[in-house]
Amino acid sequence: MGDAETVLLFSLLAIPVAIWLQLWVKNQKLRRKNSMGEEEFESTGRALFAIVIEGTAIVGGLIMIIMGAGGVIKYILKFYAA
Repeated sequence: MGDAETVLLFSLLAIPVAIWLQLWVKNQKLRRKNSMGEEEFESTGRALFAIVIEGTAIVGGLIMIIMGAGGVIKYILKFYAA
């Protein structure tokens, strides 16, 4: 298996992981909502921790989606250019 196939494999594996991260953040936010639809935290520390962790997950997931899509597109262009 060449380098192009390895990159394609990792790109295709990164996309579902990134989507799972986005869904995890969404579920976390839905779990914290009260009856009026507002997010509630037990303490300020918990809110800060959630902001940092979920923010990192969102940004990391988006980066993984972009890099995964780029790897797939690069493989397709290389495959059809030859």
